[in-house]
Amino acid sequence: MGIVLKCAAALFLATTSLLAGDLTVTMVGTGKYNDGPQTHYWSSKYMRINNPGSKHDTLVDYVNGVNYTIDHDKKAIQKMSWDDLEAAVEGMAKQFKDMPPQILAMMPGGGGGEVVVEDQGKESIVGRSCRKWKITMGKIVIETSNDPTLKPPVPAVSYTRFLRLRNLAGAMGPAALSMKKLGEELAKIQGMALKTRNVMPMVGEITTEATEVKEGPIPEATFALPAGYKMEDLGAKMAKNFRK
Repeated sequence: MGIVLKCAAALFLATTSLLAGDLTVTMVGTGKYNDGPQTHYWSSKYMRINNPGSKHDTLVDYVNGVNYTIDHDKKAIQKMSWDDLEAAVEGMAKQFKDMPPQILAMMPGGGGGEVVVEDQGKESIVGRSCRKWKITMGKIVIETSNDPTLKPPVPAVSYTRFLRLRNLAGAMGPAALSMKKLGEELAKIQGMALKTRNVMPMVGEITTEATEVKEGPIPEATFALPAGYKMEDLGAKMAKNFRK
């Protein structure tokens, strides 16, 4: 279930900005699978995060609706289509309906609670004026400093899929509802996050901060999957298991 929630959360929290130019953002991160320098690439077709420290990269193909996790140590790629993700989410929703309330309450975010949004003023990140926000719900804390002038080019068709997944989350119990509430609040914040601090149960603290921002075309080869790696269609396997 963990990887399904992780993929769904990534879509719930995705930016909704449309029709902007390509962006390359160099960042430094801390936390599990996030430690060290990393580069975020955004185009109208793809989003890719290269993390040489963890040797795990992430690629989102907006055109075909597919998420890829690239493990350079194992020379392996895990694939999850959005169709399979939706099927897995639907399967999880059915399982949540049969769980006792006491078990649901013990899951991350399961306690629910009020979402508190605080405007913490402005700060400068790599010379860019950012608005700083803090969002809390129970033990979940998200701090984000966003430059409202930076708008990653997420296609409108992809945003439609994001909305469908958000609606499915309503049937997945308190844990997913919590993420849905957080996603709705984050969606109201304009621009790209250049500095973040996230604290979540069972995950710990994860931070990122931009060190350089470049606007301009990105070569198509930047988004190519590495040759010779073993491909595992994890999404198809999980969707099949949840259909049983």
